[in-house]
Amino acid sequence: MVDFALDYTVLHTARKDLHDLADKIGPTLKSSDYATLGNDESGEAADVFGDAQLTAAFSTLYYRSKHPMEKAEDDLRQLGDTFGAVADGFFNMDAQIAEGAGIMSADMGLSDWIGKHKAWEGHDQWVKDHDLWEQYQANPDACDVSDGQTAPDFCKAFDPGPEPKDPGPPPTDKTLTTADGGTVHTQLTLDGDYNVVTEKTTVTTGAGQTYTSTTTYQDDHRSYVTDTTYADNSTAHSDVHINEDGSGTMTVTDGDGKKSDYTRTGTGAQWKLVGDEDGDGVVDSEEEPDPSYDYIGY
Repeated sequence: MVDFALDYTVLHTARKDLHDLADKIGPTLKSSDYATLGNDESGEAADVFGDAQLTAAFSTLYYRSKHPMEKAEDDLRQLGDTFGAVADGFFNMDAQIAEGAGIMSADMGLSDWIGKHKAWEGHDQWVKDHDLWEQYQANPDACDVSDGQTAPDFCKAFDPGPEPKDPGPPPTDKTLTTADGGTVHTQLTLDGDYNVVTEKTTVTTGAGQTYTSTTTYQDDHRSYVTDTTYADNSTAHSDVHINEDGSGTMTVTDGDGKKSDYTRTGTGAQWKLVGDEDGDGVVDSEEEPDPSYDYIGY
């Protein structure tokens, strides 16, 4: 099977180029010398051309080309919108994958930082343990005591391992650069216990498409609310409630206020649209009925 590859940045650029071309047609029809002389509302065309037949021929050319050019302007915009919709659709999908891959806390090393930070907070205890360990290393024979004698405290010492280092501030900001010159930027906000409170991810392509998603986590650190702005400036608001067993509900509200409800049965289970029994991604009651055809006899 041949691999299918789609460079949606090319489609995004094509949308801009087609819209720019359409923008050039409008002024040509409305405010250029071509339009002024073609309309000939002021009567200047005859003076410019100096010949009645030439003036009439130019006027005929203008009016015969006016409608096709107006249609071309509309068609170019529609074609640009089509290219742009495909580009934005694939980009939004890739952006969601990048966001879901978690350039967030795990990939940013937050969990590792928390472990190092806790070790650093116990540095004073490490110093005490290390001192006892050194005493034991220097005087191991002192721990061989007769019955009734008490061994020194350092005889209970153990190797505390390497000295913990100050890990510095927590990692809350990370930017990845993509092959096309775009970026994936993730920024975290933490509470006093270093739990993630908000997570904002912005994906930008080299062509200028942008996808932004901001997630705010609830006190249980399972449930969350996500607000997303897609490449075409459409929006979505997701309210997710996760139970202790991993099951949960999700309500997604689009920019027009339409709500879609989802459920899942446990951790790792897929979200399923409520009311979509046939699994086609559309609530069954909202599906368009199959077209019916009346019999026509000939």
